[in-house]
Parts: sequence; C-alpha cells; structure tokens
Amino acid sequence: MIKKFFSLVKREYQLFRKNNMLKLVILAGPFAFTFLIGFVYYNAKVTDLPVWVVNLDQTPMSNTIIDALNDNQYIRVEKVVYDVFEAREAMQSAKVEGVVTIPANFSADINMKRHPEIQIDLNTINVLSSNYISTGILKTMGYIDAGVSMATLQKKGIPSSITSSQYNSFNINIARHYNPETNYLRFLWPGIVGTVLQQIFLMAIALIFTQEFEKGTFAELISRTKSSTMMIFGKASPYLLYMIVIWAIILYIIFPIFKIEVIGAFGNVALVSLLFMLSLLAFGIMVSVFCRTQILATDILMIVSAPSFIISGYTWPLSQMPAFMQHLANILPLTHFLSAFRKVVFVGVSWQDVKPELQALSILAIIYGLLAIAVLKIKIHIEARKSGLNSKAIHIAEQ
Repeated sequence: MIKKFFSLVKREYQLFRKNNMLKLVILAGPFAFTFLIGFVYYNAKVTDLPVWVVNLDQTPMSNTIIDALNDNQYIRVEKVVYDVFEAREAMQSAKVEGVVTIPANFSADINMKRHPEIQIDLNTINVLSSNYISTGILKTMGYIDAGVSMATLQKKGIPSSITSSQYNSFNINIARHYNPETNYLRFLWPGIVGTVLQQIFLMAIALIFTQEFEKGTFAELISRTKSSTMMIFGKASPYLLYMIVIWAIILYIIFPIFKIEVIGAFGNVALVSLLFMLSLLAFGIMVSVFCRTQILATDILMIVSAPSFIISGYTWPLSQMPAFMQHLANILPLTHFLSAFRKVVFVGVSWQDVKPELQALSILAIIYGLLAIAVLKIKIHIEARKSGLNSKAIHIAEQ
C-alpha cells in the first residue's frame, strides 16, 4: 500500500516537472500576485486627489484657504475657477470628483459675523476617493475656521483661553452627488460584475481557435476560407452577439432588481460596452491564435484576468500606483472600460466626456486584432502548405 502511494507521488512529481505552465502557475503565481497587490497599495493611503476651487471672493483670506487646501496631504487644488457653472459642468462630466466653492463677500461676511457658507460638492460614485477628499477638505476648513475665529476674538481683547472654545466663523455644506447615500453595492458591485464577465468571456473566447488546433479541424476551416480576417470575424461574431445579449440583460434587467439605476443614455452605454467587447474579443482571439491547446490559452487568460480588477483603478486610484503598474493597467481593456462605464452609467456623461477611454479601447482592439490576424495568416500558410504536401505525397503513393 505504501509502495503504491509513493509510486503515485513520484509519477505526479514527474508529470509536474514536465508541465512548464503548471510550474509557472504554482511556483511563480503566488509570489507574482502577492508582489503585484503589494505594489498597488504600496502608498497605503490616497494622496494628492485633484479638486477644483471656485473662488468668488478673491481676497487674501480666500487665497489663504486655497493654499491651505493645497497643503493637505489628501488633496491637491488642480484648478481655481471664478465661475460656478464651469465647476458644475466639470462635476457633471466627471472631470473632477470634488469642488469647493468660496462664496462672494466671504471675508466681509466673516468680519460682520454673518457666518457665510462654504459649499463642498462631492462625486460619491467612488466611495473611497470621495471619503479622502471630504476628510482632507473638512480638516483644512476646521483649521482655517479655528484660526480666523480665534484671531478675530483676540483682537477684541478676549483671552486665548476663552477663544479656543468659541470659534465658528463660517458654515460648511456638503452635497453628495450620484451616490448620495454612499451605497457600497452601487460603488463596488458593477465593477466586480464587469470583471467576472470579462473572465467568463475570455475563457469562452480562448476556445475559438485552440479547439480547431487541438481537434485537428483547422485544415477543414481553411478549406472554407484562407482569409485570416474573414475567419476571425466569422468565428467571433456569435461570441460578440452572446456577450451583447448577456450584458444587456444584466444592465437593464438585473441591475434594476437590486435598485442600481442606469442613468446614462442608451447610445453612450452601448458604445462603451461595444468597444470593450471588441477589445476583449481581439485580446482573447490573439491569445487563442498564439496557443496550441485550450488549457494553455485558458491558463494564460486566467492569469491575466485575475489581477486586472485590482490594478484597474476602479477602487484604488490608478494615480496612487507605481508608474510600471499604471503602464501594465493601461494595456488591459478592463481599466479603460471601468473608468468610462462608471462615468457613463452612473454620472450620465456623454461619449465625448470619455473620449480618452474610448480611444484607448479602440487602439487596444486594433493592436490585438492586427496581431491575431498576422499570426493566424502565418498559421494558415503553414497548414495550407502542409496539406498541399500531404495531398501530393498521397497522389505519388497512389501512382
């Protein structure tokens, strides 16, 4: 019994040694993913998140507030504007996640003890980022409020021991947009669903050509057409239709069941989704064409898909990751899709507001598609030549 057991162990070890992909997954995978996730959250906290300031007061005091906001570790004043409508448009187009509005006559109202109100607008679709922005702004405003009030009271001869407990020179109003109740399901669930669907779709796409290679039916496929482009489009079309139907059901039937409303216009949502699916198809087909077996193709795509959500910037801002991680994230379709998806579906922006993401998805689809066409063309040529030689050999043998 013991001898049989050790013979099985020895046999499995020998099989393991011969399987390079299995060795890579088991030996390198855990360390690679551990380091990958470690680098994503290396900074441990979010810093320098961009906010806009609407300075309607334009006085030394309002400039002091802007400087103080810039000194806060969590936020960075990306732009100072003097028009409320410009800032509102930036918020509505998801160009900025936080806006601080300093009202007109702010300094004068403080001096007259009218308690002016500073308006803070937050895009709370990303709960994590909005919390950091809110914390940074409120801390800064608290320090400013204390300093201004204490200085004013001390000028009137009130002792510092009393002024420290009597500051409240202005009020703060916080408005949360697009996810006002900071619903965590609305924040996280759509991104995870998109990621899971990506993995399922890629695993299905991986079989498009590898099953032809593995089953020996590639020659029969070539007999129908020798055009690599036509071959790819013909074989990919059913998968694209399948992906469109499944995604539409999830967006417009399942999401509403869980009270997740799709705000964006149908055309904008469809455009973002379609480009994502095309880039996924191109990427999956490229891997499918490169690999000879279904197992190898699915293994490669699973290795790529597993960390894609973590490094996509959906939950943890991409700007907080090391440069090489940002480059890695940018070659994955999911990164650009989730960025555009959140803006279009939940904020309701138009396709023009997500042009960078749409352009990135288009470029990735073209690059991966051209690589797949080029490699498939080579394989068609090799297979056609092989079939020609075989038929010639059979003809000679029959003679």
